[in-house]
Amino acid sequence: MEKSYSIYNTDYIQLGRQVLNQLNVPSRHAEIVMENLLDSDKKGIYTHGFYRLDTYIQQIKRGNINPNPKITKVKDHLNIKLLDGDDGFGYVVSQYAMEEAIAISENRGVGVVGVRKSNHFGAAAYYAEMAAMRNQIGIVMTNASPAIAPTGSLKPVLGNNPWSISIPTHLGYPITLDIANSVSARGKIRLKALNGESIPLGWALNENGEPTTDAEEALKGVILPIGDYKGYGITLMIDILTGVLTGAKFGNQVPLVDQDGKRNNGHLFISLDIKAFMELSEFKDRVDELIKIVKSAPKIREEIDILLPGEREWQTKLSQEQDKVKLPERIFNFIHALSTEYHLPLPKNELLI
Repeated sequence: MEKSYSIYNTDYIQLGRQVLNQLNVPSRHAEIVMENLLDSDKKGIYTHGFYRLDTYIQQIKRGNINPNPKITKVKDHLNIKLLDGDDGFGYVVSQYAMEEAIAISENRGVGVVGVRKSNHFGAAAYYAEMAAMRNQIGIVMTNASPAIAPTGSLKPVLGNNPWSISIPTHLGYPITLDIANSVSARGKIRLKALNGESIPLGWALNENGEPTTDAEEALKGVILPIGDYKGYGITLMIDILTGVLTGAKFGNQVPLVDQDGKRNNGHLFISLDIKAFMELSEFKDRVDELIKIVKSAPKIREEIDILLPGEREWQTKLSQEQDKVKLPERIFNFIHALSTEYHLPLPKNELLI
C-alpha cells in the first residue's frame, strides 16, 4: 500500500511559488497557479495537482509558456469579451476571464468571455465553481492537444476538450460536472505509463487501431471518445466554440504539451445569473427536490452510494484538515526532488499510515 504524506497548504503554495519565481513568473501569477493545483490535490485529483508543475516548468524553459504575460482585451461587446492571454499560464488568464464573466452576469444576467493564446488551464471545474460559489451557474470549456480521432479514423486530430458545469446548492458545495470527451483523460493514461501500469480495455487504441491495455501504446495511438460518435461530435463542437470562435488554434494545430511551439489554446467561460430566472432560494429548493429524486432511486445493491457529479471529490476535500493537504508518496517524492533541484527547503510534512 502506497504511503501518504500531509503538508501545510501554505508550504505547498510557497514551494511552487518560489520555484516559479526562479523562472520569472510573477508572485501573484504563481500563487494563482498553485492555488488551482492545491484545489485538485485536496479533491484527490492528483493528475491535475502538483504533479503537473514539472510539465509547465519544461514548457517555460522551451519558451512555450510566457512566464510574465500581458493579458489584453481584444473585443468588448455588451455581455461578451474576448481576451488574449499572451501565451501565459492558462490558470492565470482563465481566472481573470471567469472573474470577468461573473462580473458581467451579476450586472447583465449572463457573461461570456472567450480566451485565445492560452495554455492548459487545469481542471475546468475550478472556474465553473468560481461562478457557483457566487450563486451563479458556471459553464466552462476548452480545447486541447490532439488525442481523439474522428469516428472511423486512426489519426487523433481533436483534443479531449474538457468542459464543466457547476450549480450552486444548499449542500455547502456545488454540484459540478467536469468531464473530458475521452473515456479517460490523457493525463490519467500518462500517469499510468509513468508508473508502468496498464489501462483498462476500452480506453484507447494503439497506433494500428487495435484495442490496447498498454499505456505507452495508448499515448502513441488514439484515446477513445465517450459514447463513440457522440463523444466525437461533442468534442468537435467544443473545438469550434473554444478554438475557431476565439481565434485560437484548433484541431491538430494545437501542439502536444511535450512538443515545441506555442499552444494557443482557446477557452470559453459563461456565467449565468439565476436571479434572471427566479429567486435564488427557489432555485436551490428546486435543486434540493431533484437531489432527493436522484438519491432515492432504487439501488442495484444496498452498499452502492448514489453520488452527484463532483460529490466524491468534494467529500475528499472536506474530509481533509482545513490547513493541510494529503498527498500520495509519488507526489511527495516529486516535491522532494523539486525542492532539492531548486535549492529550496522541503515543506514540513507528516507521514500518514
